[in-house]
Amino acid sequence: VETMAAVIGRTKSGTMVTLHRCGESIPDCTSDIRVFTAKAILTTGNWGERLRIQRHGWTRSRKVHVQPSMGVWDQFVAVREGLMPNPCPPEVGLRMAKLYDAIKKSSSLHGQPVICS
Repeated sequence: VETMAAVIGRTKSGTMVTLHRCGESIPDCTSDIRVFTAKAILTTGNWGERLRIQRHGWTRSRKVHVQPSMGVWDQFVAVREGLMPNPCPPEVGLRMAKLYDAIKKSSSLHGQPVICS
């Protein structure tokens, strides 16, 4: 199991994406997802537990008020019981598996770019 990684990619639309992973960090380390655009930076976590925005010209980010997450387990149970639609269908997992396969292939080629089908 990989515990540390860095991945750089480009989407079909041309957007550059970087992913960093460090599984050997302190136990309380949370995820940090940032989306950089020409007009703002969005910051969230892997589970959507927070959302912040920093617009062009602002010196700091500001909290965006969103409905609290019901939590992964409660959401799973609600989907299983038919109380809500699945917000993350199996196709998402398949896309992640294909991405991981492309990352492993690139790694085996010493970082040569590969296309994720």
